[in-house]
Amino acid sequence: MFIPTHPDVIEKDKSIHPEHGVIHYPWYYGGLASCVSTICTQPFGVAGLGAAFVRVSCYSGIRFGMYEKLKEMSTTPTHSPSAYTLAVLAAASGATGSVFSNFADVVCLRIQNDPGLPTAQRRNYKGFAHGLVKMVSEEGLSSIWTGVGIGAGRAAVSTATQLAGYDIAKREFMRRTAMEDDPYTHVSASCLAGFLSTLICNPLDVLKARIMTRSNDTSISVMLKHTFKTEGAIWMFRGMLPALLSRGPSTIITFVTFEQLKHAYRHAHGLED
Repeated sequence: MFIPTHPDVIEKDKSIHPEHGVIHYPWYYGGLASCVSTICTQPFGVAGLGAAFVRVSCYSGIRFGMYEKLKEMSTTPTHSPSAYTLAVLAAASGATGSVFSNFADVVCLRIQNDPGLPTAQRRNYKGFAHGLVKMVSEEGLSSIWTGVGIGAGRAAVSTATQLAGYDIAKREFMRRTAMEDDPYTHVSASCLAGFLSTLICNPLDVLKARIMTRSNDTSISVMLKHTFKTEGAIWMFRGMLPALLSRGPSTIITFVTFEQLKHAYRHAHGLED
């Protein structure tokens, strides 16, 4: 989580503040460059890191655990789940994880968004706990479900392309080439899964970030209409580069570490891989 944190902040800044990356630098200076400059001068800080940790712990813990259990239940000594089955299992796991971690996602995105707002509009959350209490007290308990629909949909697509995509890529690499179940194969499969996940999910990432950080009750349809009118279709790829810089390394590290831990666990308990 810690390695991709800063690219992730840049991605969100690009997604929420598309026209200038928070600070009013000229376009030719580079949106990514202006966002990097903003992060250096107005860092995400410990408050945002704590919220991100809570969010990742809930979301990833649920989706990984649920997906592996469902995959295990669908596997027999003579039959492995099809690509379609893996995608469905992963999508269900991702959506479930997103729903139960939505409260942390909203707080995390709002903390990330705060530096880009005018001083009078800032929420000034001091940390995850403070932000959650303040949000519920000012907006009601329903505020923890802000954007839960688009968040669950995005998580379903993301997990299907990332987790199921990784398993499918690894299986096909080993089936069609001389590659074995080793770290080289794990890195190769995770690179492909991370790229596909970022490419497919970027429009949903942008939309989710804007919905969760909006300051009014504008409907999704009105927001989309306004976005297409003012930005064109390019909005779907806002923050694509920082998203790759964030999701790429995190996907590789996650799956390589997960595979090594899984091998160590199976070896310690005398189980077959």
